[in-house]
Amino acid sequence: MIVNPTLARTININASDISISRCHKYLNSMGKINRKSVEMLPIEAKEYLRQCTPDRLLEHARMNCQAADEVKVYLDNLFGKNNYVLIALGRSISAIAELMGHLGVDTKIIPMSDLKKYDINQIPPENIKMYKSYLEEIGLSKEILKQNPDKKYVLMDYSHYGKSLENAEKLLRKEELLGDRNNLQTMTVNSALDNIFYKNKYDIMFGYCQFKNYSYVGKLPINELECVRQQAFPDTAKEYQGNITKGLRKLFWFNVYDSLINENYKSMMPIKNYYAIYKHIQSSTAIRNRIKNLQKRGI
Repeated sequence: MIVNPTLARTININASDISISRCHKYLNSMGKINRKSVEMLPIEAKEYLRQCTPDRLLEHARMNCQAADEVKVYLDNLFGKNNYVLIALGRSISAIAELMGHLGVDTKIIPMSDLKKYDINQIPPENIKMYKSYLEEIGLSKEILKQNPDKKYVLMDYSHYGKSLENAEKLLRKEELLGDRNNLQTMTVNSALDNIFYKNKYDIMFGYCQFKNYSYVGKLPINELECVRQQAFPDTAKEYQGNITKGLRKLFWFNVYDSLINENYKSMMPIKNYYAIYKHIQSSTAIRNRIKNLQKRGI
């Protein structure tokens, strides 16, 4: 693990002293990681965890803080504070939504994936029924939406073409689920973050594909809705059962709350750095797509 030697000396931590097991020990000592548990953590443990944190993970934590703050302000201004429920779709914006929940927003994070791959009309009725039961358990139902006609229920996702969000809305508007209510509407996180994260004609938000490592929910293809209760929580979702993924999620959330407490989350990576990473990702994607096309053609 790479440690900043200058900072390490100022807090009497040597690079050779940094260990994964000690990092896990401090993270586990907090129990559930939230603002209070981070505030109560001894200074030595906080400094140690800061030194254990890779730069990229710290930037993700800070970006998540800024994004959650911006989305909350946007929705508060649009609908009125406490006059909406955020329904976060899948893993892409799960980390944003989870933090918004801690900032006082009524938030529901629901697992739902592969919405472009499968036909929503081919989902077995028993699976729809199981998903309905799950939605009712977290406070979403036709009856609740009907009883609160003036409150907006905002289905939100990160969107590239918008097809996944469109299909999710069609599924949830089925009479068996939330019904075709006027107070259920969709919105992309892109629109809420336009001024901050979409500059110079490129998409900084591509980084959120990496945020799935810190998601509250796991991947749930719509042809596997029977697995909803397993994939709806980080403690049971199959993607997050390994020690590394559990540790990354905990370290991420330590840094989220540490950044909030110290109010230093707006000192983000320079735009030019994101652009360089973006170009690299685009190049890699182009290469992979070209190979796939060649394979299809039998070359």
